[in-house]
Amino acid sequence: MKKTKCILLFDDKDQTKIIDSIKLSTRQEFDLNFIFIRTSSAELKKDDSEDLDVAKLKNKIALEIQDKQIDIALTDFGLDCDYLNGLDVVHMVHEFRRNLNFFVYSGNWNKVINSVIGEDYQKASSEQLVEGINQLIHDKIIDCISRVDYQEDLLKYLRHDNEDSMEHRLCALLRANGEMVFSSCCPELKRKTFLEIAEMIDNKSDARSEEWIEAVLTQTIAYLTEVNR
Repeated sequence: MKKTKCILLFDDKDQTKIIDSIKLSTRQEFDLNFIFIRTSSAELKKDDSEDLDVAKLKNKIALEIQDKQIDIALTDFGLDCDYLNGLDVVHMVHEFRRNLNFFVYSGNWNKVINSVIGEDYQKASSEQLVEGINQLIHDKIIDCISRVDYQEDLLKYLRHDNEDSMEHRLCALLRANGEMVFSSCCPELKRKTFLEIAEMIDNKSDARSEEWIEAVLTQTIAYLTEVNR
């Protein structure tokens, strides 16, 4: 049975051919859905300007990922913008999906490292280097890869992805029925939609989500026990 995967992708250049190539090469293994946000598109520019409008980009992200279960995200580091790069995009996405993993790809790693460290990495202290590494870990960046290799690295990740946890699958099912309102077994979350509960679980934004999962599991076991009597 083929797995369905949803991939969020950011680049200032058109990635349509690469996306089509990835879909074609994996058509026997996956049903892949790409959400491609081209940061240089006309709809994301400031009014009467060729500059990127960060507020429009943020709104675009919120709109595109709403109700979607995202499996992995990728972004180019250099987005042809003086005031926004791939790491800024990571932070922006994490405002909506705190635990989403990212690949960052680039053709110039000196720029990436200097951006993370805050200065020329060859002059940085050990403490600054460690702080930079910790920042990448905190930002859920699971790998920094070459721009020319990102297609291959994405395929490797998809084929060895261990993110199919119970929580991940549960959130996918909740989002598939996102408008449904919850009304049983966990009184504190009554009247929450399934989509709102999925967001709570994904972002670990509310301790009640753990209680909700426990209550649902308890109810499921009770049901199975009754059915098997």
